[in-house]
Amino acid sequence: MQLSLGFIRSNSQILIKHLDCEQNKLSDILIDSTDLSDHSLQGLFISESEHFEQLLGILEKEKKYYPILDGKLQGITYSLFEEMPAFQFKQLAEKVISQWKSHHNFQSLEELFSFTSHMRVLWHKDRISFLEELWFYLKNNLGAIDLSIVFNDVIQAEAKNEEGQKEQKPKLTQSLLTGTKKANFVTGGGKEQLLMDRYLDKWNEQFEVTEWDTTKGRFVATVMIDKSPLIIMGHLTQLGQFQRSLLMGLFKGIQS
Repeated sequence: MQLSLGFIRSNSQILIKHLDCEQNKLSDILIDSTDLSDHSLQGLFISESEHFEQLLGILEKEKKYYPILDGKLQGITYSLFEEMPAFQFKQLAEKVISQWKSHHNFQSLEELFSFTSHMRVLWHKDRISFLEELWFYLKNNLGAIDLSIVFNDVIQAEAKNEEGQKEQKPKLTQSLLTGTKKANFVTGGGKEQLLMDRYLDKWNEQFEVTEWDTTKGRFVATVMIDKSPLIIMGHLTQLGQFQRSLLMGLFKGIQS
């Protein structure tokens, strides 16, 4: 699992630091501000108001993916961030993620009825859009570093008919929606089939966390919607009861 934070150095440069949690190794890279959209972060700090104003167009596009924080209010200067050791960086990243996650959890609680109603309609109307919105919702509310949703899919595959002629026929397969910042649809293979088989006996209609490794941050959950199984996988820094209850309420609302 990798944690990443950035600090705006000037209106043209941003320092990004990455922490490899397994190796406890910290690295950094200085990027051009125009390349910010190519990077997946858990938070971005800014200390000078003029930098914020000059980068407003870029930051407006980024703020839906992670929090943009005033370094002064957080007690963090650019110099402190630049020289920050790994253990302190990890504490800072976990704090930023926790605040972001809590904000989205409470906001989602206030909007739970309207959102579940919207998602229930979308499930029957546009399955692809449903999965895209679900992925983004789960990533924010779980504070996930990365997230994947594995689901059954039907593709057109070449097969021979009774006369031995090749033709296109529908074939059941597994696909996934996966990413760190934005989600991409990928057609799965044997690994995803094994996952479906592995969790076959664990599925019920309720959202259930089947694995939570606090050391590695690995998270796996299963849920069934109209007999369609979903596996949700990712890496998290924390998982609380409030998050579990909120997601159980979400899926119950979708299924009703």
